[in-house]
Order: sequence, then structure tokens, then C-alpha cells
Amino acid sequence: RREEGGEASMSKEYELNEPPTDGVSAVRFPHDANDLLLVSSWDCGLRLYDTAGNAVRYKDFHKAPLLDCTFMGKYQAACGGLENCVFRHDLSAMAAPTVVGGHDAAVRCVEYSPATGLLASGSWDTFVKVWDLRQAQHVAVLKLPQKVYAMCLSATRLVVGTAGRHVNIYDVRRWDTPEQSRDSSLKYQTRCIKVYPDDTGYALSSIEGRVSMEYFDMSPAVQANKYAFKCHRQLVNGVDTVYPVNTLAFHKQYGSFASGGCDGIVNIWDGVNKKRLTMLHQYPTSIASLAFSENGQFLAIGSSYTFEEGEKSNTTDQLFVRHVTDAEVKPKPKASR
Repeated sequence: RREEGGEASMSKEYELNEPPTDGVSAVRFPHDANDLLLVSSWDCGLRLYDTAGNAVRYKDFHKAPLLDCTFMGKYQAACGGLENCVFRHDLSAMAAPTVVGGHDAAVRCVEYSPATGLLASGSWDTFVKVWDLRQAQHVAVLKLPQKVYAMCLSATRLVVGTAGRHVNIYDVRRWDTPEQSRDSSLKYQTRCIKVYPDDTGYALSSIEGRVSMEYFDMSPAVQANKYAFKCHRQLVNGVDTVYPVNTLAFHKQYGSFASGGCDGIVNIWDGVNKKRLTMLHQYPTSIASLAFSENGQFLAIGSSYTFEEGEKSNTTDQLFVRHVTDAEVKPKPKASR
């Protein structure tokens, strides 16, 4: 993998006011706006930021840390965490959240698809539940091999990564059995899964400083295109140090994607041409979560220590919004020979 992109400047980036007081677990833009950012965190809070005005528009605290959140429309959201429940929030009102349903252990992932109107929750209890909020009940309960660690719901598929490096792929039109059950191409624990914008496959990151690029179509011709690459590695005192890749985010217009790791670095990649487009500047601590806005003009960056080296004092939790340029995110055409 060629690394042709240079380091990008900080000139078009700013920090959001009033960040969480404990670790950021997820940052999310809605599908129908570009100036709102939803953030869940270990301080038990769910916050909605007006990124244009740099202000908190909504804030609500739960009884236990939140591990994930998602928009379900511009002013509707879902979240889950260590209370073992999936909650629904009306972000336009100050009413208490409602409980969508529960699990028998922490809710690690929540995903919503505007194409289907379905909400999925993945838990450490080894189950995924799929909810149709119009019916106020779940439409499917999926038994996974082990604890759910990562999940992505697209218009056509649900991809779930679990402990033990298992990956189950479901067709959203048929929940009774997985369309495919795979093992991760990577040797170590799965950290993040994101489906490609064209819905043909997914990127998977792990704790070993690697990302794999996978495809749903199992024909040999398509599977020949899959590959994995090393990233988020540094020489520290002469030792090759490997960092977990915590988060991935795709740019919907260009198909490029960002990766964030425990090295405090954000890289932007051209997955088709197998090269790095940009390396952003060093952030204060680990990159916990990334998200591109719907129009692709903004990248939200959650910088929080993720305890990969045990307890530390004086760590900071910060949120940044970057106005990205085409030079940073647009793949360059292949040069003709």
C-alpha cells in the first residue's frame, strides 16, 4: 500500500465546546442534516451538538455509561450501554427517553437504516435484536456465536462482528438464518465494521493495526479483490509499535474512508487504489470514533483515551469537527502509463 498523502494542516478544524467528561464512545451525523452531531459517552450522557453554532442543543444522562448511539431521523435518536437497554430519545423535546427493549447484558452497538426503518441492537449477551419502531416490537432475535463487538446496518445487509473473530452477514429481507458466516481475515480481535457506500462489502479493523477490505459476493472473481493492509504503526524507541484501529468512517460521495487508532492519528485512504490520501495531525490521545457528514464536507473526530494501556491520569476527552477538502478525501485518477 502506497502512502502518498502528506500530513494535513489544522486550519479548517475546530474543537467543540462542552465535550463529555469521560470517554467518547460514538460520534454520529444524521442522514438528513450536516450541522448536527450526536455523541454518546462513558459519562452516561447523550449530547446533540449544533456544530455550526458550536453549542450543545440537547443533553440527557442515563444511569450507566453509553457505548453507542445513532440517529433515527433528524431529531430522533437511539442509544444503548451498560443499563442493558435500548433507549429512544426525542431530541426536539426535553421529555425522558423511552425504552425500546432490553438485553441480558450491555448493549454494545445500535444501528439504524433509513432505507428500511429498522433499528438493530447488538449486545454482549450474544444476541442482536432487530426492531421495527412502527410496530413497537422486535421483528427478529439473532443468536450470534459470541459477544457482539461491532456491527453495521446498510440498506440490504446487517454485518456483525463478535468475539472469537466471527462475522455473520444477514440479508435484511430474511432474518431466520445468516446469509454468510465467516471468520475475520485478521488474526486478532475485531474492533470496527463499516459497510461500503455502494453496499458491495465491508471494511473491518482490528486491535493489531490492520484493516481488511471484504466483499459480499463469494464468486472467485470478486473475492480476488479482497485484501488487508497494515496501518497505525509507529517506531517507538526503535520498536515497531502496533496500535488498535478503533474506528472507520466512509465518505459517501467518494468512497474513501478514514481510520482512527490508539496512536492518536486519523488516516484517510483510497481503498480502490490501495493508497493513503491524507494523514491528519497528531491528536491528544486515542481516536475513539469518527463520522463523515452526509454531504461529505465534515469529519467529526472523537479523541478519548480508550484504556489500551490501563489506567492513566490527566487524559482529555475532546471533540473536533474538520471541514475536509477534496485534496484530503477525493481519490486521484490513476496516472496513464
